[in-house]
Amino acid sequence: MSWLYFALIGYFLYAAVTIGNKYLLRQRATTRPVVFTFWVGLMSAFTFVLAPFGLHWPGWSWVAFDILTGVIYFVALLAYYRALDINEASRAASVVGGLTPVFVLLFANFFIGEALGWQQLAAFGFLVVGGFLISLEKKQGEVREGIKGLKSVIATIILGAIYFVMLKYLFNQQDFITGFVWSRLGLVLAALAALLYPLWRREIKLSWSSATKSLGALMVGIKTLAGFGSLFVSLAVAAGSASLVNALQGAQFAFLFLFTLLLSRFWPGVCREKTNSAIFLQKSLAIILICVGLVFVAI
Repeated sequence: MSWLYFALIGYFLYAAVTIGNKYLLRQRATTRPVVFTFWVGLMSAFTFVLAPFGLHWPGWSWVAFDILTGVIYFVALLAYYRALDINEASRAASVVGGLTPVFVLLFANFFIGEALGWQQLAAFGFLVVGGFLISLEKKQGEVREGIKGLKSVIATIILGAIYFVMLKYLFNQQDFITGFVWSRLGLVLAALAALLYPLWRREIKLSWSSATKSLGALMVGIKTLAGFGSLFVSLAVAAGSASLVNALQGAQFAFLFLFTLLLSRFWPGVCREKTNSAIFLQKSLAIILICVGLVFVAI
């Protein structure tokens, strides 16, 4: 059951990264989706520090597949950040978080023959419902609009599901370090390719020139933490079920809720969480559902 611990560590780190991203998104130099995605991709180059620990040459066809997996992840991230940019973050996250695991389940079953037993399906259901509930926010006194940028949301869901299934497939065929490192190369190449588009190149150059040293250091730190999160989630995918690992994203929102509560209480200048009894009850119920799902996974 080591994959479960890997997944929880990875999503714990992702929750911490989300706190940092909230700060970065308030800064002029880092507000553009392509800027965020570019730095995620470029910093994936540091993955090659794992090369001495078991990187192999799997052949041109597998390297091409691994690189394509990384490129799809880059495009999925770009679509997700665009969806967040034009929607309320909670609204986009709830839709993406609620639907992506369903498509992962379907794609994994159809393309790589990953089937879940009744106990795993029960865990999947609790985790997905809990994840959707904890990421959903309703504001009183507002008429809520529909999802904006539907193409970006749909692209995030479909490409995110394809990425998870491709990642599981390559780990089934290659050792972890080989598959992970070569797939990260796809992220790096996609980031460099983004520089070929003049508008994106200008946005990235502007972000670099307008970022202070402290902001640049913070960005590097946050993206490094995100890299470790990706490493642990990838370890979980390699060792466990792609469907269940993806469904466990609800744990990330649970960690995030706890983080924001603590920060609001002790460091309100860093992060402030608006909550009332109804929101607290909703989040608590969601965490209970996620915990029940974890129990079903563990037993």
